[in-house]
Amino acid sequence: MTGIPIFSLVFGIGILVLSLVIAWNLRRVQKTAADYYLAGRGIGVLQNASAISADYISAASFLGVSGLTFLLGYEGLYYAFGFFLGFAVVLLFIAGPLRKFGQYTIPDFVGGRFHSSPGRAVALVCVLVISLFYTAPQMLGSAKILLVLVDIPYPVAVALVAGSITTFVVLGGMRGATLTQMFQFWVLWWAVAFIALLLWSRGMSYGSVMTGLQSLTSQATGNGTLQGGYFQGGTHYSLLGTLSLLVALACGTAGLPHILVRLYTNPDRARARWSVVLVLVFIGTFYIMTPYIGLVVRSLYLQTQQGTLAGQNALSPGIMSWLASDGQNLALPAAAAHYGGQLGLGLAVAGTLAAVLSTAAGLLVVTAGALGHDLYYSLYNPEASERTRVLVARASTVLMGVITFLLGLAVEDMQIAVLVGLAFALSASTLFPVLVSGLWWRRMTASGAVAGMLAGLASSLFLIFGKSLLPSRLQMENPGGISMLLSFTAIYVVSRIDGRVPADVDRFMTLVHGTSQERRLRTTEQLKSRSSFTDLGRRAPAPREDHR
Repeated sequence: MTGIPIFSLVFGIGILVLSLVIAWNLRRVQKTAADYYLAGRGIGVLQNASAISADYISAASFLGVSGLTFLLGYEGLYYAFGFFLGFAVVLLFIAGPLRKFGQYTIPDFVGGRFHSSPGRAVALVCVLVISLFYTAPQMLGSAKILLVLVDIPYPVAVALVAGSITTFVVLGGMRGATLTQMFQFWVLWWAVAFIALLLWSRGMSYGSVMTGLQSLTSQATGNGTLQGGYFQGGTHYSLLGTLSLLVALACGTAGLPHILVRLYTNPDRARARWSVVLVLVFIGTFYIMTPYIGLVVRSLYLQTQQGTLAGQNALSPGIMSWLASDGQNLALPAAAAHYGGQLGLGLAVAGTLAAVLSTAAGLLVVTAGALGHDLYYSLYNPEASERTRVLVARASTVLMGVITFLLGLAVEDMQIAVLVGLAFALSASTLFPVLVSGLWWRRMTASGAVAGMLAGLASSLFLIFGKSLLPSRLQMENPGGISMLLSFTAIYVVSRIDGRVPADVDRFMTLVHGTSQERRLRTTEQLKSRSSFTDLGRRAPAPREDHR
């Protein structure tokens, strides 16, 4: 394509302007910390499900899943499977109990469950590390799409996006982020749906594309980026590496702080769970469409390269150049541009920017909460007024916005989905074991929580950055499954040795799991065990039902 892509510029600028207008109109609503961090806990099911989906479908999903399927074939689907299955884990084990606990942040859970300032501090560090790993690829994705648009320098593209996100989060807080994310989710979902329908209308069904690809050569291309074994497992990932990757993606979802904090924004437990159910529907359809687009682009690329496509059916030299140099990130925009022209590319740009802005906004709220709420208010100045807490929250957002910009500069040459996969490895190894064990195992102690988070953080970082020091069989692209096991082991062993279970563990367990009547009886010390609840409950007057 030549010239300035007008539709892309219009759609991209429109996304930015509308997000800023929404945030500006909500700037005066952020009067309390609960308003800024949790939107006043008044977000409904459809609203929250759309916002969670937008938080989750980052640049890694919008660009990366299609790109990895284009590049790796069957093994590229691992990311789509893992991303989707993660919400089943959230629904089954975390959503309801965590909402019933009802705090602001994940470090709040650790501090409240175990009455431990060191535990809160370690959780705060884990939240920041995970969030920064997750934020970096969002900047990469936004810069890549802006380079396709107007060929501006990479640092300028990163600065533009980081500045826009920081501005509308500072103005609108969680409520502004939620409203913009709702809009952004449906933009990105319909952008993918439009591109998939374009391909389908040309007679390229899943079955016909797979059949065509199998008939093409699987030899490496001239630039060496497309290897053989496209329809086989074990080509790029070993069995151990595959299991570790899938565990990291599925369990890492259940520990992502910017996803979990959204469960606190629903008014009650039931609506938090229904939000997750609806999220499974939204992202399930999304993860059906994106791998399909990657397969189609792979087929077109190989046929154009071999000269079996002619005329308008063949990919243009410009698009072939995109795919040869960065197909792992640009497969979806290539399909949009080839079949949809400037309009299609404009939708791809709008979808990418929506994915980046929505996810980065959620991450900024979480990291601002880690600094402003967990560090400043909970650990340093518990007597701070609401006005001071909101001012600190906004200042923390600006600081994290600057850090986000610097991170974007540092990851220019990396792959989007792989970067996000490493964030999932850290999440699966630190916050997920503490959340699951803390919510479901009453014998867990504060020392066990700290040991588990430190073991998971240290082992995952070593397995990521020091893997060259390990035997080849232990060198995995995503070591989250291994480091997660080490974290659970540390939690169990240290908790059993320590033995200092919090005195209010029964009260906590009935709060997050028990019925309203059971909670009342335990609180008044009429109930000592679950086995006595049925008989005692018959004699006790029925309390007003608590649906939270």
